[in-house]
Formats: sequence, structure tokens, C-alpha cells
Amino acid sequence: MFDALLAAMPLPTMEECAAQSDIEFVYAQSVGLQAYVYGFPIVDLHKQQYNETHWTREDQPIAAAINDIAIYPHLLTPETQGQLRAPNVDTLYMNAWVDLSKGPVYLDVPEMGDRYYTLAFMDIYGKPVHVGTRTNGGKAGRYALVGPTGGVLEPGVEVVRLATDTNWMLGRVLAEDSNDEQKARSLAQAIRLLGHKGPAPSSAKAVNPHASVEYFAVLNQALKSMPVPSSAEGLLAEFDRFGLGPNADFDINKLSANELLGLGCAIVQGPKLLTKRGFKPTRVANGWMISDKIADPGLDYLLRAEIARGGYINQPEEAMYPASVTDQNGEYLQGDRVYQMRFAKGELPPVEAFWSITAYDAKTSQLTKNSLGRYSIGDRTPGLVYEDDGSLVLTLAAKPPADSIANWLPIPESYFHVVTRLYLPNPEALSGDYTLPVITRVN
Repeated sequence: MFDALLAAMPLPTMEECAAQSDIEFVYAQSVGLQAYVYGFPIVDLHKQQYNETHWTREDQPIAAAINDIAIYPHLLTPETQGQLRAPNVDTLYMNAWVDLSKGPVYLDVPEMGDRYYTLAFMDIYGKPVHVGTRTNGGKAGRYALVGPTGGVLEPGVEVVRLATDTNWMLGRVLAEDSNDEQKARSLAQAIRLLGHKGPAPSSAKAVNPHASVEYFAVLNQALKSMPVPSSAEGLLAEFDRFGLGPNADFDINKLSANELLGLGCAIVQGPKLLTKRGFKPTRVANGWMISDKIADPGLDYLLRAEIARGGYINQPEEAMYPASVTDQNGEYLQGDRVYQMRFAKGELPPVEAFWSITAYDAKTSQLTKNSLGRYSIGDRTPGLVYEDDGSLVLTLAAKPPADSIANWLPIPESYFHVVTRLYLPNPEALSGDYTLPVITRVN
């Protein structure tokens, strides 16, 4: 699927793209941009699949064969977060790539009791289906994962239907703290996939089709093995004109110079288009943004692409991730300032599982190292101190507060954003009736 020659081809500059006016170029650029947007999660997940089923760098935390599970070695820190975007630090991560093209793959889960866990099976369009505490109450069971290829099923097994044969599983098992991590790991190790396994991971050079017209070759090959949604038939037929769609073969030798340049400019301009479109929340309250469309963008392919670029999602009833980038004055959050969040008595996030707050570097969406080694704060943080009136005041600062570190969430020294995680949110959180307190600058 990945082509080293295409990957090595240089892309045009923005200036070169802006100077073009040939109608053949404009047409190819237009179709290329649409293919870039439509195909973003498809190409991104195929890239991720290759890089996580091979050993591609020395500091890589995990790799596993197809239809096998890899468990991250530790709760995540800045040193162990790898390439994950906006990772949580509350759960032990599990990772697997599931191939259903040869028939069903079976999932065995042990008795988990009241320990929260979720296994999110992400189809190649970026839409998740969950198995875990919310769906089975922590009871042991066997599930048949079934894709479009179908296949013969064992009798009496609960079926989980997935929209594509290729799926990414990102699992999470709650670990209360580092002392509880080994117990969480033992339970994670008892979760198993049973099906045709691919070859053991071998060393390979990492791939990045986003950086060249190889993007379109990967998209073309991927679309050939995927069901075509009826709503996208016309769009994909247009892709076929340039060898990008499921009924064609991508071959640069069949393209004119202007057509190839137009497709190259689509790769150059695509990320800027997504950035300009950006994340458009449907609700903003006290500076906290969330989108009701994020779990099902429908035909909004721009939103679907931006969700994938930002790190993929859960179904809202599984977890909500309201995010904030500004303070009470609408100014961007900066690491050289001190902020507070005040939860009035009885106004902590309403959840059935747990909640936590994490700060990330604004540019990389990753954790940054701090002296306390604390990367989230929430309902399981030991030693939180409440005010006399029962309220909880959290301090967000890059340096330790002078009075106490009990309620301190360290932040990056750069511009940053904050994500609050609500796992198994209650109805008032899902509806928007509950709002988080504003992040207030205090210095």
C-alpha cells in the first residue's frame, strides 16, 4: 500500500500553487482537496496501523501483530505518551488492529467488577463502537466482531457489528494510581482477541503518507476494500477520474503535469483548510467547548477530518471531553499566568465513573514534564482540600503555589489548552444543563 517513490516526490510550495490558473490544474486541485478531506481518517488510520504493527523507532512504546493486543507499559507520562494526541493519564491504554476480512474475530473479556474500562473499536471512517463497563456492567463475556465480509459465527455469541473490516481498538482500563497499576494490567492482560493473527512486528521505517502525493495512493487502495456509502457514490465517482476512487488505479503516469501539480497542491493546502475550518463547537459555556455532532458528523466530511486530526473520539454517553483554550476575559491560556477553577459545593462534574482535568501544550496537544509528576487532577486525586463552604478551588500554574500543592494542576510553560474528561457522564452533562466553572486568571 505504501510507495517509497511517491513518498520521495517533492511537493510544490504554497507560492507555486497560488501562481497557477490553468483550468486543468484548478479542477485537479479541487477534486484533490475533496479527496484529502474525505480520506483523512482513512489514510491516517492506515498510516497508524502500519506504524503500530511494526517497530519504527527506538522509543516506540508498543507494537503488535494484526488481531493481537498490545498494552502500554505504564500509565502515560510525557516520556511514554508516544504519538498519542491529548492522551489521558487515568487509564492503562490497550492497542490493537483488528482485521475482519477473513471472518469474525472473537473478543473475550474477564469479570471486571466495578473497575471502569472501555474498548473503543474505531472503524476506518473514525466512528467508534464500545464494549465495556457501560455496555456489560463489568461482566465476563465473549463477543464476535463482524465486519462487512461477515462469516460463520459461533452460536450464542453476542455480535458486535463494525462498518469496515479494518478497525483500530483503543482500550482503557482505569488505574487508581501507580500502586493500582499492576492490578489493572493483570485485568487488561486477560482481555483477548481470537482470530487469524498477522506476522509478528518487525523493524521498518515509519510511513507518513500525509507528506506527499502518496496520500492518494493509500486512499485509492483503501477505498477498494471498503463498502461505498450510498451518500458518497457521486463523490467517489469524481475521485475515479483522477485514479483516486475505488474503481480506478492511482498512476501518476496517467496524469498531466497540471493534474499532478493540482493534486500536489491539494496535499499542501489540505492541512490549512482543516485548520481554517477548525473545531466548531455546538455549545460553549464558561469558555468550555463541546460539539454534539462529534460522535456522528454525518456528511460533514470536514468535521470528520478535523476530529481525526485532533485524536479521534468516544461516543458521548461513554465519555465527554469539554475543552477550553481561554480564560474569563477570552484571552488564550498561557503558562506564565496563574489560573483557578472554583467548583461550588455540589457542582463537581456529574459522572457515574470518574472525572479528571488535564493540561496540554497548545501546539502539540501533548503532556509536558513538571516537577510534581502530576498530569491530571480529579475525583481520585488524593489529599484535595475543600473550602469551608464545601467548594473546591483548583490552581492551574506552571510553578507550585506558595501555600499548598494539594489542589495544584501543573500546566505547560507555553500556550496550553485544558480538557476535562467525564467518563459515563450523567444526563445533565450530556444535555448541557451542567456547566463547568470558568478558568479564571488570578495574577
